[in-house]
Amino acid sequence: MFPLTELGKRLKEAREQRHMSLDDLQEITKIQKRYLIAIEQGNYVIMPGKFYVRAFIRQYAEAVGLDADELFEQYANEIPNAQQEELPGELSRVKSRQLSEQGAKVLDVLPKILIGTLVIGVVVVLWFFFQNRTVNEKPQEQVINEKTEFEQSEQANEQQPEKQSEQQSENEGENEQQEQPLEATVKVIETNGRRSTLEVTGEQLIIDIATKGDAWIEVKNGKGKAFARKMMYANQSETFDLTNETEVLLVIGQTLNAEVKINGQTLQYPVNPNDHVRQDITIIYKKQ
Repeated sequence: MFPLTELGKRLKEAREQRHMSLDDLQEITKIQKRYLIAIEQGNYVIMPGKFYVRAFIRQYAEAVGLDADELFEQYANEIPNAQQEELPGELSRVKSRQLSEQGAKVLDVLPKILIGTLVIGVVVVLWFFFQNRTVNEKPQEQVINEKTEFEQSEQANEQQPEKQSEQQSENEGENEQQEQPLEATVKVIETNGRRSTLEVTGEQLIIDIATKGDAWIEVKNGKGKAFARKMMYANQSETFDLTNETEVLLVIGQTLNAEVKINGQTLQYPVNPNDHVRQDITIIYKKQ
C-alpha cells in the first residue's frame, strides 16, 4: 500500500468535497478505477507510460474542478516528465540516406518536367492565337443574329419582374415560418439525489448541448439506444432530434460546464449543480 502523496491528497479532497465516488469519477473520465486509485497514492509504476500519467492527472483534476496546469507547476517534483526519446543514430543515418536518394531522383526527372512544361506553354499560346483570329473573322451576319438574340432575351427578362417579386415574397414567408422558435412545456415530475424526471410537451423534441468547459455527456432512449456517449470540451455543441422518442435519458457529467436547451429554451437543472456535479435527467416526451 502506497502512502498518499501531497498531490494525491489534494485530488482526493476535491473529489470528496463534490461527493463523488471513484466509480462516479471512472464513469466521467473513462479512466480505469485502478489508475484513479494509483494517482491518489502516487503509484505511477502501474501506469502505461509517463505520458498517460500526466494525461490521467489532467482529466482527474478537471473532473473535480481543479486547474491542472497549476497542479503540474505546484507538484512538479511528484509528477514524472514525459520527454520524447531521441532516435537512434543508425535510424537517423538511414533516414538521411533515403532523403539523399529521393533528392537524386528528383534531379533526374526535373529536366523532363521543364521540357514538358515548355511544350505545353507553346501549345497554349498557339491555341489562343488561332482562337482570337477565328473570333475576329466571324461573319457580319452571325454578329447581327447574336445581337438580336441578346435583345430578345433582355425583353423577356423585363416582362417577368412581377413574377419574380411574387416568388421572392413566398420564399420570405417560408423563411419566417422556419425561424419561428419551437414551443415546449417542461415540467419537473420528481427529483431524487442527482436523478430527476421531467415531462416535456410539444410538437418536437430538440435538445441542444453547448459546453464552456470539459463535460461528459450521454444521450440515449428508453430502450438503451445511445445517441451520444463521449467527453465534450470547451466551446463545443451538439444537437439531437429526439421527436420520435417517448423517453430519453440525459446524463451530464459536469453540469457547471454544460448548457442544455430543450426546443430552444434553456433548461434550469432540477438539482443545484453545486450540490451534484453529475445529473441523470429522464425526459418523458408527450407529442402534441
